[in-house]
Amino acid sequence: MKKSLLLMMLLALATFAGSVVAQEPAEGTLGAGEGAPIVEPNFGGDIATLNPILVADGSSQDVVDRLFPFLIAVDPDTGLPVKGGDGGMALDWTTSEDGLVYTYTLRADWTWTDGTPVTAFDYKYAFDAITSGEVDSRVGASIPDIVGVDAPDATTLVITFGAPNCAALDISNFIQFVPSETYKQVYPTFADMTTDNAYNLDPTVTAGDFAFANFRAGEQVTLLANQAYPDAQLGYVVPEGYVYKQVADQLVGVEQFLAGDVTLISSVPDDRADELKAMGDQGELIYRENPSASWHYVIFNTADPNNPQNGLDEEGNPIEQGHHPVFGDVRVRQAFALATDHEALNAGAFNGRGNPIGSFMLPQSWAYDPSVEAWAYNLEQAMALLDEAGFVDDDNNPDTPRVATEDALYAEPGTLLEFDMTSFTGNPTVDASVVLMQDQLKRAGFQMNLDIIEFQTMIGKILSQNFDTTMLFIGPFDPNDPNGAFELLDPSGDIIDSGLNIGSYYNAEFSELMTQARQLEGCDPEARKELYARAQAIIREELPVYFMTNSTVPFVAQADLLNYDPRPSALRWNITMWSQVPR
Repeated sequence: MKKSLLLMMLLALATFAGSVVAQEPAEGTLGAGEGAPIVEPNFGGDIATLNPILVADGSSQDVVDRLFPFLIAVDPDTGLPVKGGDGGMALDWTTSEDGLVYTYTLRADWTWTDGTPVTAFDYKYAFDAITSGEVDSRVGASIPDIVGVDAPDATTLVITFGAPNCAALDISNFIQFVPSETYKQVYPTFADMTTDNAYNLDPTVTAGDFAFANFRAGEQVTLLANQAYPDAQLGYVVPEGYVYKQVADQLVGVEQFLAGDVTLISSVPDDRADELKAMGDQGELIYRENPSASWHYVIFNTADPNNPQNGLDEEGNPIEQGHHPVFGDVRVRQAFALATDHEALNAGAFNGRGNPIGSFMLPQSWAYDPSVEAWAYNLEQAMALLDEAGFVDDDNNPDTPRVATEDALYAEPGTLLEFDMTSFTGNPTVDASVVLMQDQLKRAGFQMNLDIIEFQTMIGKILSQNFDTTMLFIGPFDPNDPNGAFELLDPSGDIIDSGLNIGSYYNAEFSELMTQARQLEGCDPEARKELYARAQAIIREELPVYFMTNSTVPFVAQADLLNYDPRPSALRWNITMWSQVPR
């Protein structure tokens, strides 16, 4: 699933989690709109837009997901598509024999807040806008395989793919329904969406479980219960509203949670997790943990950082990228991984919740190959690889970096084994990780300089591909889509200022394996799994990205939040039932 890098850093997966499991309301559940507003902290900066066609950041998407319908519901336990599930427009669908055409039958009982029905025409309008070339829409990067959308009538939607695609349902769900008749009035042409139209931050017509009320920059977005929402489990929405509150960082968020100012936190910092777990054990709050759908990772710039280029030319052919003087050599990248002491990182940065991983697939994915092992700490082997790569310890001084000899592949003789680690400030795990790694790598002869900058500034720098290495979290990804990280490792994602493949990695066999697995006729899981296993082995060995850790994520909610029932694939699947007495 392709997204911009900024979107992947912050974005919750854009598939609306519907319920297929009935739930009895807890005793004490309040009536329609009688519950206290749900307040969640936002650590990602102010929203930029509430137009689903324009959304390109996680903060905006979090709010958009409460306001606009998705095509397909997914099971909150498995994350798999559900025909006729809560939160999705599709009652049923069929696929043509060649696997290219998906025909959906849509429900007719869902309306926009102005009383008009949500229809297939609303989906087609969104697709037409995204692919018009007149709109700066990041969604377009997620749907290149869709070659056409038709709406024969209000409840029939036909989506055509250019090639068979085993992730067709997921891809189709990247497009959200918008109120097309309203949009035609607000935006006379698609190009008008790129202007500073006030409607982008003041949508009057929506169709989610909550409706837009107001946005106060630097403070919060306020939504109100939409009692016309057709999929409320009790037949009505209990919380009075939903507030997306601007909070400086995670640590401040925890303090506001403990003061009762926010209802829940979907990811708490590791250094507060033990404290919160103890409070959960005492019944003072609700504490849960889930496997992360993300990675903590280091990406190496394998290309010449002084001459950034896109990965493909206009005909789709790979462009020669040059080589990074240090990390262009796979042996140096491997030495980096071998010199990293994950056990020490886990204790010092992850509070014991970091699980080392060798694959670019999530361990909970059906396609994950457990034989692709994480890189084990081996300082002697790391130093031997650096010797082999032509970076030698010429003065036997542990306080100075190694030096390139004439045997180095891409570094001029005399070049120091020195690089910048570009990262961002404000995340305790990242802050601790880079400092610990700096010391660990020094023992092998690396000189890692810390380039710690503000998050948005960092994103701009690494998207420009003018960097050495960077440390980030990436995700979340859908475990059911093994191609989720493809753009991170394929030249199609090597696009200056927007693509995920900021390290300019290219391996023809890997790209072909991933494409074959996605387009395999019949989508047989076992045959696809073999292809994915080879692809995982390639990335593990070539190490263009060092997938360090797949963590356990702690999250908390107030102890008096009734009907709170987080599931593995959907934290908020039954948010319309949540009941908390106003304070």
